[in-house]
Amino acid sequence: MAQAAFAARRREEGDELRAELWLSAAPSRLVRAAADRAGLMPAQVLAQLAERVVVGVDGTVSVPPFTPSR
Repeated sequence: MAQAAFAARRREEGDELRAELWLSAAPSRLVRAAADRAGLMPAQVLAQLAERVVVGVDGTVSVPPFTPSR
C-alpha cells in the first residue's frame, strides 16, 4: 500500500510546475492588493489564477473573473 502511494505521489510530482515569477510594479501592486483583500499571500493568489487558466482553440490564454479565496 505504501509503495503504491509513493508511486502515485511521484507521478503527480511530474505534473507539477514550480516557477519564480518577477512582475513589474503595476501588476505586482494588483496581485498584492487582491491578496491583502482575500487574506492570502501573493503566491496563493497567483496559484489560484494559474489554476483557472483557459487556453482557447486559437492559442489565446485567459482567466475568467474570480474572487481569490482561502
